Amino acid sequence: MRNSIRLALVSAAALAALAFAGSALASFAPKLVVSSTGGHARIGVIVGATDDPTAVTSIYVPTGYTVGTPAPGTKLGDVTATAAAADLGNTVLPLTGELDAIAPTATTIADAQACNVSPAQTWDLHLSAAGQTLDIPLFVVTPLAPVVSSGYATELVVCLPPPDVPVGTPGRAVFGAKLLSATFTVSAIAEPAKGSYRWTSLWTPYTPNTGQANEAGTVEVQALRNVPGALALKVTRHKTPLKKTPKLRGKPGKPVAGTTVTFASKATENGAAPASVAITTTAAGKKVGGASGSFKFLGPSVTVVSTARLDSDSGSVPTGVTATAADLWYHDLGSTGCVATAIFQGLPCVDATVGGSTIVAKTVVRKLT
Repeated sequence: MRNSIRLALVSAAALAALAFAGSALASFAPKLVVSSTGGHARIGVIVGATDDPTAVTSIYVPTGYTVGTPAPGTKLGDVTATAAAADLGNTVLPLTGELDAIAPTATTIADAQACNVSPAQTWDLHLSAAGQTLDIPLFVVTPLAPVVSSGYATELVVCLPPPDVPVGTPGRAVFGAKLLSATFTVSAIAEPAKGSYRWTSLWTPYTPNTGQANEAGTVEVQALRNVPGALALKVTRHKTPLKKTPKLRGKPGKPVAGTTVTFASKATENGAAPASVAITTTAAGKKVGGASGSFKFLGPSVTVVSTARLDSDSGSVPTGVTATAADLWYHDLGSTGCVATAIFQGLPCVDATVGGSTIVAKTVVRKLT
């Protein structure tokens, strides 16, 4: 299975044939999301609940990112995921765990052979749910020469077991679990300091209820990442009578001089405007506006904080619990955001996203004297 998929990457005839597999598009449209945490890659994937099950996913890391070789036993990051468990009435299970670098084992070597890859490294998505432990190998592979020359020096490959074959079938997914989403951080993949990067990936579904990969249904999915993100906060101030002091012995109070502050924030990614941005500004912990506005204050000083949420308007990668600001958010460009990858000529690109991030800028404003 895996061998024919890799050969298809360099075979124009095979790719042209794949382009006519239009029926696959309606039942298989995954998403790839890439952002960062602490300068390291944060990767998310989403598959629709009604999509065909995923057989193989290959994520291509753009040149410019640095991929390390952590020692076996190294924790690379945390993982959250969701899966629909057929054996539990299609209950959506939240899974949690970690991504670890591991030494190859007899099991992972057999998995790599079944996936038809020769990994340079083996990582493990070590997850738990409903009292069960699940280990999903993630193979770090050097791509084929045409892929490398196209700007992708590393390939991350996951081959998943079929969830929808009869119970008792060898190799069937535990619980009949169908992957719906996953988010993981990777300390072994360092983000570049500056630039615009387009990750890409190939996804092959299973033909439902057969346990056989539907290679004609392979699609491309992309994710954009623009770094660095920046938030510029500018403030100006001037004296303003705020209120009068209380009357004293029948005499009217006098105006008290306070400080009026006007502010304006502007967010950029790699020097350009983000695909989407929402900015909130607070002073002394209270909201005073969005990207711009003004407020007045008494006292010696006040801390002004602007918080920008970039490319986070389309939703977050599901984790199985209520979404929070710490989740992996994204802006969805749809298929119109795709840029054709020449070596995949003929493969349909079904979606592109921009990974979200949160940036904070703050300053202390002192009163005018």
